[in-house]
Amino acid sequence: MAQPSDIPVGSQFTPDLVDLSAFLDAIIAHSGDKPAMEEATTRGPVRIQPYKKPPTRRQASLPLEAARQYGLIEPIPSWEATALSHTLAALEGDDLHRTFARHILLNLGGLRVVEAAQQMVHDGLKVTGDSLAGYLTDQGFQVGIHNTAINSLRKWLAEADVFPKRRHRAWEVDPAAKEHLVGMSDETVAALVGLGEEQQAFVEALCRIEPDGRYPAADVRDLTESIMGRRVDRANMPKTFLEPLQEAGLIEFTTRGTSGGKTSHLRTTDRFDAEVLRPFIARTIKHLDPSLIAYYRRRPTNIRADLTSKDRNIKGEALEALAIWVMRLLGLRFVAWRKRAADETAHAEVDVLLAGTLGNVPTRWQVQCKNTPSGRVSLEDIAKEIGISLVTKATIVLIFANCPVTTHARNYAQEVMKHSALTVMILDHDDLNEIIDSPGRIATILRREAHKITNISRYGADWLAR
Repeated sequence: MAQPSDIPVGSQFTPDLVDLSAFLDAIIAHSGDKPAMEEATTRGPVRIQPYKKPPTRRQASLPLEAARQYGLIEPIPSWEATALSHTLAALEGDDLHRTFARHILLNLGGLRVVEAAQQMVHDGLKVTGDSLAGYLTDQGFQVGIHNTAINSLRKWLAEADVFPKRRHRAWEVDPAAKEHLVGMSDETVAALVGLGEEQQAFVEALCRIEPDGRYPAADVRDLTESIMGRRVDRANMPKTFLEPLQEAGLIEFTTRGTSGGKTSHLRTTDRFDAEVLRPFIARTIKHLDPSLIAYYRRRPTNIRADLTSKDRNIKGEALEALAIWVMRLLGLRFVAWRKRAADETAHAEVDVLLAGTLGNVPTRWQVQCKNTPSGRVSLEDIAKEIGISLVTKATIVLIFANCPVTTHARNYAQEVMKHSALTVMILDHDDLNEIIDSPGRIATILRREAHKITNISRYGADWLAR
């Protein structure tokens, strides 16, 4: 059974085939009457390119089915025009296409597509509709490959200048157009995506209140608890809620301490726009990967300093950044994070799956980054990763350890490689520092490890010498 798409699907609904303004007028005029909608949308002025011969009933239905996925027609069984359609129909020209593009970005996974296109360009990867669909699907965001969906979405965003309308460099993102439509900068997006569940609920509470002037933060917290259905962290409200939003540029606050029932007061900034933030927190944020977005806004030179931070969250983010940095150095693509509870490792470990070709050989990498300078990598740590590789289908297990590695662990890895086709590479604290100081050294270090592995006598191949 095919995975459901995370972006709208459907054909025969693109700006080079359909005049959006006329289409909206037609579905509103015949709202609820599908046959009448089909009749009106298969001819001018809706249809820009006439059919070469009368369309079949199925062909006539395709644009309406696509429009339903774009949120213009109510779900089955109704064929009524949505409130969004009525809103859009009142607009003209650029305002119409920009408002529709904003809807696609914030509500239909469009921003994830745009972010992925930027990431691929950043990593020197060729961007086409198929390669971008594969890149996203590998990360768990389902987009059909060899399907018109992603190109249809691109064409609608191109009407608002997010992508060029010309075919040359069709996937080159215009950052200014993107920021204008989303209503916030890339830095603000990264900050919001990195918020925890309680912090996101705090933003939602602020959007509901839309305070004018100074407002008691405790009241926002109380509404947050109503949204969450439980008590939230009250121990240090400025650090938990206010400081992250101030860093994102959304609020300013003053604290009056906690004695005598005093509470902090906040004031929203010009960047705070409830109409933008509400759908972003409710829908857009679930499509975005916070670790990937944060990394592509991050300077790799800060990774080493953050690895020794006393803040566990910063240490965890530094590990994620390290994993993605390794990916880029090796020319691999991100596949997925391996989920684990934060309290299981106290943010001292992160696991990621990568894929790509090395020397024309397809590879799948299971990478663990371990950041426990006072600890060590034990035999048990290696055994666990090797066991998990049976599920991840990794061909290479790479362990980045910001700590010593025991002799037993290295010996066990060698024994595994003697008896299986799995490759296990272990890079320790010294290797890590060498790579951070001189990123190009990763090739030399991996070549060194590969040479060691090549010299291992792998059992089961003796028959080749006969």
